[in-house]
Amino acid sequence: MIKTYTTTVKAEVFDGSKEMMSRYPIRGFDIGKHDERWALDMSIRGQEFPYPSPLSKGQYIVTTQTGKVINMWPNDFYDLFPEVEK
Repeated sequence: MIKTYTTTVKAEVFDGSKEMMSRYPIRGFDIGKHDERWALDMSIRGQEFPYPSPLSKGQYIVTTQTGKVINMWPNDFYDLFPEVEK
């Protein structure tokens, strides 16, 4: 059986700024002189510690109505939410 859901989410594109890192559970790692990597700490149901999901500039950070935070590539985000303006 196919079910249809309607939901509201908050989404913004990650730009690597310190300001965004202060608003989300993001950790930055300096790898070299000109290279930085990030991880988004996502909570997993039933797990005590968060899962560090690799995060790249240009990915969407999506916050659900319950406050869960996930990251998505733009093509996946637009496939899941086709009504969003690009």
